[in-house]
Amino acid sequence: MAHELDTNKATGRKAMFSVNETPWHREGVLLTEAPTFEAAMALAGCDYDVVLRELFVRADGGETFEPTGVGRAVVRTDRGTVLGVVKERYTPLSNRDAFSVLEPLLDKGVATLETGGTLRGGRDAWLMAKFSIDDPVVREVFADEVVPFALITNNHAGESRVVVMETPIRVVCANTLGAAVSRMDATNAVAVAHVGDARTKVVEAAEKMFLGLIERYRTIAESYATLKAARLTVDSFVSSVLDVASPLPPDLGTFAAEHMTVRGYDMARASAERRRSAIREAWTSGKGHVGDHSAWEAYNGAVEVIDHDATLYRTNGSRVAAMLGGRLLERKSAVLEAVLAECRVR
Repeated sequence: MAHELDTNKATGRKAMFSVNETPWHREGVLLTEAPTFEAAMALAGCDYDVVLRELFVRADGGETFEPTGVGRAVVRTDRGTVLGVVKERYTPLSNRDAFSVLEPLLDKGVATLETGGTLRGGRDAWLMAKFSIDDPVVREVFADEVVPFALITNNHAGESRVVVMETPIRVVCANTLGAAVSRMDATNAVAVAHVGDARTKVVEAAEKMFLGLIERYRTIAESYATLKAARLTVDSFVSSVLDVASPLPPDLGTFAAEHMTVRGYDMARASAERRRSAIREAWTSGKGHVGDHSAWEAYNGAVEVIDHDATLYRTNGSRVAAMLGGRLLERKSAVLEAVLAECRVR
């Protein structure tokens, strides 16, 4: 199956839980309220330990075995299965040690557990908590439309590091886990290698990542509030949105001579004009828009077209990845910066 969920031997169901929202694949355990840390570990199938075991080879084709002296096997102790083969300096880190960095957030009441699960027989596991932000500015601007989550992922196969990150993507399976991790950068995630005192490093990463999160979201909310309050003229809309989201090619002579044929130029300009026309229409008639010519609706109209019109904004490979951490995200970010700059000079 695409989601690769493990089976929880204790419950007989898929090793995953979700609070209130049914996962796309309708498997695992659906809860009506957030679980405790211990309950979450059990439901997610994360409550297993891993140890390193020496690797052996058969000696001269006989009945005896000799240590290879190269690498170690990561073994899941409750099943005795090998999850991966790692180098000598690899330090195993149990899910409990990795995920317990969320417990202080739960104890303080600033977050509640939202989803968790185990993938690929225990090679990967995650636990996710939902932040409760009561800041009035954040609530007024975002309501429940933009929600920050704390995500911890742990890999036991030597394939990736422990990841501590803040993300707006609610993880419910391998696909959404991949989408969340694909948008990692220095501002929203810290990756910790399985070497040395990995547990201490994960704690430090969590403190770095989640400290000041509410302040960061307040800053974002204030920027969005600025967009909602500002009205754009047609000229400012063209310069800050259309020219950024879909710039027209320069004059025919220069462009054709340096880049392509006249026919190619005509096609490029027609393509840009179609994108600009769609974004112009979405400014006043996009989803949920009232047509007030606000900078907020201008930005959201551009996002709607960039993200969801695959005929106008094509991508190579995963469209989700491009939306969250690739070329589409870059284009949306450029529009946001341009519109905010326009609002500040008004």
